[in-house]
Amino acid sequence: MAAPAPAAPPSPAPSGEPDERGRSLSFYLSIALFLVIVAAVLYMLASALTIGAGEREFELAITPSGGAIGVGERMDVEVRIRLLQTTTAFFEYDVPVTLHAEGVPAGIYVTFNPATDLPDPQFTSRMLVAHAGAPPGSYSFTVHATGTDGRSLSLPFRLQVTDAAPNTTAAR
Repeated sequence: MAAPAPAAPPSPAPSGEPDERGRSLSFYLSIALFLVIVAAVLYMLASALTIGAGEREFELAITPSGGAIGVGERMDVEVRIRLLQTTTAFFEYDVPVTLHAEGVPAGIYVTFNPATDLPDPQFTSRMLVAHAGAPPGSYSFTVHATGTDGRSLSLPFRLQVTDAAPNTTAAR
């Protein structure tokens, strides 16, 4: 009897089709590429949040920056907070800013409406300055705008209190 013919070695994959090892390598390379892309995107997002956060600032403006009131009078002042951004952050975020006055002399009343808001991209508040018994003279106090992130800006406000009575129109 003749010995059986040796088994033929496995035939290579037909042209154009990868073999099992090639498919496995291709799969793992695809997964690795996907993970590198995901890591790069997460890195860019994290960088934009931290770098963009440090770039956002705001400015404070008071119009008018001073004035005069008589006994019993009041004045309305515009306080404007505007958000400044030196670069374009990937994500926008809002930082509430709170207004307050410091060094207000006795007999002068100061309030803000609203006192806290989001400068998105700006907000305007009304500062009411009212006479509440201060003697005539020159006064100054400081208006502060403080963000919840700790950034703060300040501007002085100068006030002259006169001894003139409130403006009245005499009947003729």
